Amino acid sequence: MTISVWALLLGLSFAFSLSFSLAEVLLVNNPPFTIVFYRLAIASVFMLGLMRMMGKSLRVPRGQLILLFFVGFANNALPFSAIVYGQQYITGGLASIINANTAFFTMILACMVFADERLTTRRFIGIILGICGVAVAIGVSELTALSAENIGQQSVILATLSYAISAVVVRKYLKGVESLVAVTLMLTSSSIWMAGVVLVMEGPPILTPEISGIISILVMALFSTAVAYMLYFALIERAGAGTTMLVTVLTPPFALSVDWLIFRESIGAEQLIGFVFIAVGVWMVARSLPSRGVSW
Repeated sequence: MTISVWALLLGLSFAFSLSFSLAEVLLVNNPPFTIVFYRLAIASVFMLGLMRMMGKSLRVPRGQLILLFFVGFANNALPFSAIVYGQQYITGGLASIINANTAFFTMILACMVFADERLTTRRFIGIILGICGVAVAIGVSELTALSAENIGQQSVILATLSYAISAVVVRKYLKGVESLVAVTLMLTSSSIWMAGVVLVMEGPPILTPEISGIISILVMALFSTAVAYMLYFALIERAGAGTTMLVTVLTPPFALSVDWLIFRESIGAEQLIGFVFIAVGVWMVARSLPSRGVSW
């Protein structure tokens, strides 16, 4: 992969990693779906304002508009809700490690759809190592145990499957849609989805008016969502769905470091060993990915 693609991956990884730690801060006094609603609503308002300032039109063909409405659910509303809900039972660091499965699920789907993302032997071995690493990080006993913590882990796994499907859909069917337009319409549609969800599940979305909570939701909405998805769409366009989802494998080191700095949460031996497997797996996958030679 080119240096520019690696730069995009690292920037996107850092942006996404903050959302795990910020969710932990917000969950102390706020219900999960309310957090997700405000994250998406603020991000969509920001993007709509930005598009207006730039004088850009949001008009897209009807078919792509319907597709973006679906992507708003599959790539934002559902996975964001599942992850934040799961973080009621597990730490942000562990959630980010489980979320690394997204990269491997996406590569499996992408190789079935795109000729340039075929599953080579090296990539296959890398995927197996990565999935094994996630299993080790979670803990084999927890994979089969029925407990509150297991519910949290299963929620994050659901999010990874949703992310993988939407990444492939975005690359296959949203060609020709400008990234800023796609981000704006996707976030706006996901806000509509979450408005319904939060009213049904939690009632009127009332966010606790604390300074730490307000700062956290603003950073999560503007940096970890609006800016992050500008990078996300640009990366899919330049490097493909499989490469883009490597971001989920690069996110855990950032998330674990932030958790340690802010919450002083210890990093267990299983998590470290699991992440080594994941890192080796993503290294093998990255080496087998073709360079498209696209610059910014």
